Formats: sequence, C-alpha cells, structure tokens
Amino acid sequence: MPEPTTPAALLQLSGGYWKTCALHAGAMLDVFTPIGDGAMSARALAAVLGCDARALAMLLNALAAMELLVKTGEDYRQTETSREFLDTRSPRYIGYIIRHHHRLMASWTELPEAVRTGRPRLDRQQRATDPQGREDFLMAMFNLASAIAPGLAKAVDLSGRRRLLDLGGGPGTYAVHFC
Repeated sequence: MPEPTTPAALLQLSGGYWKTCALHAGAMLDVFTPIGDGAMSARALAAVLGCDARALAMLLNALAAMELLVKTGEDYRQTETSREFLDTRSPRYIGYIIRHHHRLMASWTELPEAVRTGRPRLDRQQRATDPQGREDFLMAMFNLASAIAPGLAKAVDLSGRRRLLDLGGGPGTYAVHFC
C-alpha cells in the first residue's frame, strides 16, 4: 500500500472506519437475509428487524453507496456480492467473521491506553463468556477452515498414511478433508 502523501489521503485513511462500521452494522442486524432474492423498503425491513425505519434507511443507503445493496425508488435489493457472502442462507456466508471483527473493534479503540500502560483495556473474560460472540468466533473459524481445507488437503501428500490424529481441530473440518 503506498504511503499517504497528502492531508486528504490521511483523512480518508482516518475516516475509513465509516465503511467498516456500516458493513458491521449490516451484518450484526442481518439486513441482507430478509431481503432475499426480492426487494424491500426500509420501513418493511425495519418491521421485520425491529429497527427504527429512518435510521435503518440511512444504513441501507450507506450499504447501497458501498454497492452491497441496490436502491430502486424506496426498495432495496441485494447485489450478487451480498447475496453470496452476506446472506445467511448462502453456503459462502462470511457474516460470522464480520460479526467477530465487530466485537474486536472496542479493543482497538483502547489501543492508545493499552500502549501507555502495557495492559489490555477490556475484560477478556467478559468477552469470552458472551454466547453470541463465542458462536460468531467458532462459526467464523469453521467458515475459514471450510474455505482453506480443500486446497490444503490437495497440497499435502498423505499417500501411504493410514492414520490421522486431529488434536484441537475444532469440528474436524481439516481432518474431514484430509481423510
């Protein structure tokens, strides 16, 4: 990545979290799945999600500006990208890792103080006991392993091997592909 050379480039870098936050909000609220293959207005989607219609419309407009939704009149529909990666019904859904990244953001906002003190700023135990956060992390790791394992299994020559020991392999995603 080239080094920013202008104040505008630095400000763009500084405000880059805006898009990240919009994507995270879309994944945390799961705005994509209810839209499905059809189209929905912000008001209709807000009723499904239990959100404020005006605030949701602003988020949906941001996601449309990011080309994750298409807006036609008052209705929003998914793009090919959001249908493939952000709709929970897709086998290529990556929302779990995005939701996991969202939960990590609070720690990053505490980075200056962590550097000053040399100590973590947020209670790791509290984060570790959050059931939805734990599920998002575990499913994210499963999704990543599911994407990596087939290629890795082809690249590693296990011919002549009769046994495979899977230690700490989670749900066994890699072991299944190696076998």
